[in-house]
Amino acid sequence: MDEIYKTKAIFRIEYELIFNIKGLRGERGWSQEVLSGKMGLAENFVGKCESLDQPEKYNLRHLGILKKVFGLKSLDDFFPNGIPKDEQIVIHYKKVPKKKVDGSDSKLMENVVVEIVVVDAETKSEGNKQNKK
Repeated sequence: MDEIYKTKAIFRIEYELIFNIKGLRGERGWSQEVLSGKMGLAENFVGKCESLDQPEKYNLRHLGILKKVFGLKSLDDFFPNGIPKDEQIVIHYKKVPKKKVDGSDSKLMENVVVEIVVVDAETKSEGNKQNKK
């Protein structure tokens, strides 16, 4: 059976932003490295943002850059289904081999979401207490 991993709690808006940017990137046929280059950042930056097991995520400065790169009119365009609820989530995922162009398995791994769990209020307050220490 595949091992299931869990992220630290993140806000749903962060996850949906990453997911939607990945979709925009895919629509244009851009690799992670190509988008990183268009943003003027390190080649591996977008890959780290898209990886569930890496701490790097997009910030407000990146949103302005991404808006220009994708030619969007508004930051709202990153959220075609509306701004997500203000809630924290934990993502359960597994690592599977990426597929090569010929359909065979690559040695490189990618994360596949198995489940998204909303963090309850009690867990959030405990996390906030720990972060303040």
